[in-house]
Amino acid sequence: MQPHEYQSLIDSPAYRLASRRVLRQLLEALLFEDALPHAAWQADTLTLAGRCSDGSAVSYQCQVLRTFSFDRMRVTTPLLRCHGDEQTEEASDPALFLAEIAPWLNADTVRLEQFAAELLATQIKDAQTLHARAGKLLRGADYDTLEARLSDGHPYHPSYKSRLGFTLADNAAYAPELAGGVTPLLLAVRRERCRFAFSTMLDQDAAASALLDHADAQHFHDELIRRGLRPQDYLPLPVHPWQWNEVVLPAYHQALARGELLALGPLQARYLPQQSIRTLSNASERRQLSLKLSMNLVNTSTSRVLAPHTVQNAAPISDWLRTLVASTDWPSPLARPVLLREVAGVSFSPQAPAHGQYGALACIWRESVHSHLLPGEAAVPMTGVLHVDADGLPLIDPWVQRHGPERWLQRLIERAWLPVLHLLWRHGTALESHAQNMILLHADGLPSRVALKDFHDGVRFSPALLSGPPPALTAPPAEHARVNPNSFLQTSDADELRDFTFDALFFVNLAELAWLFARFYEMPETRFWQITGDVLRAHQQRHPEQAARFALFDCFADAVAIELLASRRFQPEIRLRTRLAPNPLARIGEPPCR
Repeated sequence: MQPHEYQSLIDSPAYRLASRRVLRQLLEALLFEDALPHAAWQADTLTLAGRCSDGSAVSYQCQVLRTFSFDRMRVTTPLLRCHGDEQTEEASDPALFLAEIAPWLNADTVRLEQFAAELLATQIKDAQTLHARAGKLLRGADYDTLEARLSDGHPYHPSYKSRLGFTLADNAAYAPELAGGVTPLLLAVRRERCRFAFSTMLDQDAAASALLDHADAQHFHDELIRRGLRPQDYLPLPVHPWQWNEVVLPAYHQALARGELLALGPLQARYLPQQSIRTLSNASERRQLSLKLSMNLVNTSTSRVLAPHTVQNAAPISDWLRTLVASTDWPSPLARPVLLREVAGVSFSPQAPAHGQYGALACIWRESVHSHLLPGEAAVPMTGVLHVDADGLPLIDPWVQRHGPERWLQRLIERAWLPVLHLLWRHGTALESHAQNMILLHADGLPSRVALKDFHDGVRFSPALLSGPPPALTAPPAEHARVNPNSFLQTSDADELRDFTFDALFFVNLAELAWLFARFYEMPETRFWQITGDVLRAHQQRHPEQAARFALFDCFADAVAIELLASRRFQPEIRLRTRLAPNPLARIGEPPCR
């Protein structure tokens, strides 16, 4: 990006929109997470005291609404900054905001500075994508276009588009909102130098033909033969072009020199990045497998490498879930969910691992939703259900208007939410079903089924509470568990399984939809949760034989544990942090908070 282009971006309406959103989500998260004990309230007006670098006083002010959904806070006006006798102006700098309220935060100084850097990166990259997408409607676009072009990111996490590691040029080249396509490079890796696992439905001896397009599989075979090598001694391993330049070439050239890795050139199929950036869908043949690739990129505060044990667990977990779903009764009005199985995973194991190489060269192959669609059925990312389009109306507005808000919502809960809860109640299996891990299948805009994905580290279960044997899994190394305290699959706590489901499915996902329905369809949040609760209770009343399981995984409990996604970024030690939040399903009938 040239200097004049950068200045044009900074001066654009998109930059102001991104600035407002970062500050809004930051403040909403800090308020919900009780991180601002010095906040002063007068009715719905919030005032925060701060201190400038020179010691002088500063204050911030805005209007805030406490909503019925988990007591979520909603900032409803721009955040204003007032410094002494100077004219009050709209705040636009999240790093300055954090620095000036830091004396009242329980913050580690270094971690707070790192968090501020994430917020600034989010601000400029969100502005870049908004600027490029300005005025372009997504309503009516096909699934693959929506999956790539939805620009919203995480609706609660304030670092929703940090993409640390990307320059703005990288963002333009590889971000899903902006990239016209991405061409992965194909490596061949010696089998003894990698960790891998395949679905029982695949022939791992013919890995290339099972995992690659016909042309790429043929190239894999022919190129190895040309080099005098046996194709059966190698496995295919695609790599993202950014990862190739930033990590593989600098760190893995010795493996290339020894022949443990062989560079075979670019894949011939065209790929399009999905919302998660590192997952690429095959745009040449839409029913072909998608690629989930390692990237040393940090987004929403999480590194996007693929830990080797999760790569090995991807296919076994998917096969196990497939068996669970196939053996489950799906009584009306439930519809059997579609599982986009992770059918294979390959991870390169360097002989002498160095810093930054853990999980840095790996791929997981995932089924495409197009291979599961029925005649007359279409797909939309669940994030699209929450999207407000360029004309100021929800993307789903024609569907809601056609079928009616209450009927449409009821069908959504029955067909997309209830199946996830049925797996929890029936099998003691919790899925991390936030919107990016769910795809809504619909007929003429009316929800029909749900497709679920991302299982390699997005499942949690208790062996003692399962309806059958657990999957045989590879355990994480001790160091991984220390650095990633929230990355585990097994627990003995039933409430933890319930909360794992609730956090993604209800707090991040449904609470956002409740806010959208309140703003655009005049549906009070109390009515929204009443409809949701009615669907769940009706199901439970139809199946009294499962009463003990409904009580064990109690979705009507007074309070549920919600993960603190913002506070954990700057508080001193690394550990799992949660707070109890009031469950809106338990409060139905109470008047909404004001």
